[in-house]
Amino acid sequence: MDKEYEIAPNTAGISSPMLEAASSLAGNLAQSEPVLRLKAAERKLQADQEALKLLADLSELQQKIRKIQYSGAVPESDLTQLRALQNAVGTNETIQDHLLAQELAVAFLRELNQEIRSLLGVDFASLARRSSGCC
Repeated sequence: MDKEYEIAPNTAGISSPMLEAASSLAGNLAQSEPVLRLKAAERKLQADQEALKLLADLSELQQKIRKIQYSGAVPESDLTQLRALQNAVGTNETIQDHLLAQELAVAFLRELNQEIRSLLGVDFASLARRSSGCC
């Protein structure tokens, strides 16, 4: 593997072999087919201005409708526009490829976490979560 993967700076007390194993795991994950597919789908999505506009328009309209729902009924024109945008997003090949790549990567990582959990008795994913500072 050409690239060395950095491990978080708070590694005091962790053995060198463990750090090397974690770095190797990170490198292998980054080069796995599901992650590479997701990276490629992300690049394709970011290069597709039409797809990005559809997603932005859908998000904006969803936010608008959420705000309106608190104060009363949502106009039928907004609901019609929402359905049209949802349909456009659902038929946009770039967006659908990205969503599928996300689903496959998440499934792969969940499967890997399950394997680590069964081998080591540790929920690796819960250890890797960043703390939000609350609770």
